[in-house]
Amino acid sequence: MLPTIHLVKTRLVNTYVVEYPDRLLVVDVAYKYHRVVLGFIEDELKREISDVAWVTCSHDDPDHIGGVQDLAELCDACIAIPFAAHAPIRKFLHDPYGPLHRLKTSIRELFRLRAWAMYFNPFRDNSSHHQTRYQGDKTSLDESSDSSNSTTRFRADVRLTHRQLFPDFDDWQVIHTPGHSWDSCCFFHAGTQSLLSGDTLLGSGKQNRLVVPAIYSNRRHMERTLTTLQMLDIQTVYPGHGSQMSGNSVLAQVVVE
Repeated sequence: MLPTIHLVKTRLVNTYVVEYPDRLLVVDVAYKYHRVVLGFIEDELKREISDVAWVTCSHDDPDHIGGVQDLAELCDACIAIPFAAHAPIRKFLHDPYGPLHRLKTSIRELFRLRAWAMYFNPFRDNSSHHQTRYQGDKTSLDESSDSSNSTTRFRADVRLTHRQLFPDFDDWQVIHTPGHSWDSCCFFHAGTQSLLSGDTLLGSGKQNRLVVPAIYSNRRHMERTLTTLQMLDIQTVYPGHGSQMSGNSVLAQVVVE
């Protein structure tokens, strides 16, 4: 059975709900947006939140991992994160100058208008009705149940490694893709030739093509990652930000500038 990949687009990130008849996999949940995802699952998919078997993320930036634990706890789901996520020593050993490069590129990006339009425009979040309906209808799930509002330590049931098959979803393969950050991973589904790319590849609607992120930790790592991905048979890319891109040569025009 091939999966159906659903997009939950919020102001901070593209969350993906991978649907199977008997279970759901959720990829990337931003801080404070777990209830938006829950609303989508119930309102749009007409599924029980208990159908969520696993929640994961492509890397540990707050807009990708911030809501993972809250969502998993409300659904009683398992959590999988990249091997180096929430592991600063591992990141430092493999990419000691990465934090400096990310800081420099982040400051540069902050002064670009597109960053303000992406993260600070209150009208960009077109999924807020899911959040309102879910919080209004599910009164038992009040704010006190959110681990982000407590001192609960982040938990991970599994740490994902390169080429590993995803637990209970073994038609998905984990691809370690450092560049934006050392812990970055993509998720590849050979049957549908689909890639959930997180921040490794972004979809530029204006340019109608995939681009590498403007914020990165290591240019050489990004170049190697691009070579790795170009060896896969990818037809459709579902990015962490921007538009979905498809085509026989969807990765052909991607360059590290």
